[in-house]
Amino acid sequence: MQENQLYRRVLTYLNSLPSVEDSDYANLYSGAKSNDIVLALDDNQTLIDTFLSARLHWKNEKSDRDGSRALILKIRKKDKRRILRPYLQHIHTAFDEIDQRKKEVRLYINAEAETERNGRWRSLPFSHPSTIDTVAMDADVKNKIKSDMESFLKSRQYYHRLGRVWKRSYLLYGPSGTGKSSFVAGMAKFLCYDVYNIDLSNVTDDSDLKMLLLQTTSKSLIVIEDLDRYLAAKSTAVSLSGILNFMDGIFSCCGEERVMVFTMNGKDQIDPTVLRPGRIDVHVYFPLCDFSAFKTLASSHLGLKEHKLFPQVEEVFQTGASLSPAEIGEIMISNRTSPSRAIKTVITALQTNNVDRRGSGNIGQRLTQSLSGRSYEESGECTGSLFSREGSHTIKEFRKLYGLLRRSGRKNSADLDVLEKENSRHEIEVK
Repeated sequence: MQENQLYRRVLTYLNSLPSVEDSDYANLYSGAKSNDIVLALDDNQTLIDTFLSARLHWKNEKSDRDGSRALILKIRKKDKRRILRPYLQHIHTAFDEIDQRKKEVRLYINAEAETERNGRWRSLPFSHPSTIDTVAMDADVKNKIKSDMESFLKSRQYYHRLGRVWKRSYLLYGPSGTGKSSFVAGMAKFLCYDVYNIDLSNVTDDSDLKMLLLQTTSKSLIVIEDLDRYLAAKSTAVSLSGILNFMDGIFSCCGEERVMVFTMNGKDQIDPTVLRPGRIDVHVYFPLCDFSAFKTLASSHLGLKEHKLFPQVEEVFQTGASLSPAEIGEIMISNRTSPSRAIKTVITALQTNNVDRRGSGNIGQRLTQSLSGRSYEESGECTGSLFSREGSHTIKEFRKLYGLLRRSGRKNSADLDVLEKENSRHEIEVK
């Protein structure tokens, strides 16, 4: 009475083929998700597949006598010995990929040790809307990372041949608000991997960290946020040795097909042993917004591919002005009903930032100070976190600052020109 697993795998594979649409009859079904539509082969229909230059004929046969079903495969005799075994292996691999894409991605968070009786990991559906394509970053860098992840997914036998554990590690580093958290969400969706976000403050010691790692599953994205801030702390429950063993020690070999992601605001002060190849395979820098990233944001937030004010925005960026993608995105969201006003407000914010950067500090620095309690010069780089935990005072300050920018953005273009001249004079005086 048990289900024939091979039948289920073959049927799922056949229903995924484009040639199902060419059959005389096919059935439409709703999938597991509300917007899914599944195309399935009808009874007694024939479907043609190709593999290694051979044609294979499948028939979905239903018995008139007892209603039982069978999938009949016909292969030319001369091709049978050559392709049958690799073809069935191909079906198994394709089924695993289809099944992985259909899986609901979940976010796991480690609970405090006192609640261990119910298990250390708590999970909930991971419904973050970001994808890799929606993150504002250099297109070439984005494509290289996607290609690297695709290559990793297909490299199991290669890693085994090298005698290495099938895992990959990424370091995402850069100032706050540059898209690191959104990119992690995009990686999880691209890979269809569950996310295990490890909160080191809830880890009691090195052994506890090892046990958490052992309780993760394959096909998972294991994330540690703000690793630089934790390593800089004077009193921590987990030692540097414990973190290094977590990254590439013997316990990291207990399970495969894992991707580890670490986020930092800067890596200049990090011990080189943490960043060496084998512990960190890919380093990805997330810079402040430039003109190319601005155009990506304008396209996604305002629906603009071009605008008459774009050359003016580019000129401001060329003067060295910069804001984080999060700051520019917030301006665009606040002014999304008027794209022209949004761009003018961005120009004003960039110019103000450029002047303040030479003086008392820019908007991003003041927000950073309110979050970290220390100056930009003392920290060396902006602080940030994978999952934001700003206090209410920070949100109020953020709104106040951008409220001023929105009001200034409503001025007419003549006022904007006057402001540009004043800024230009101020820049010359500073120089």
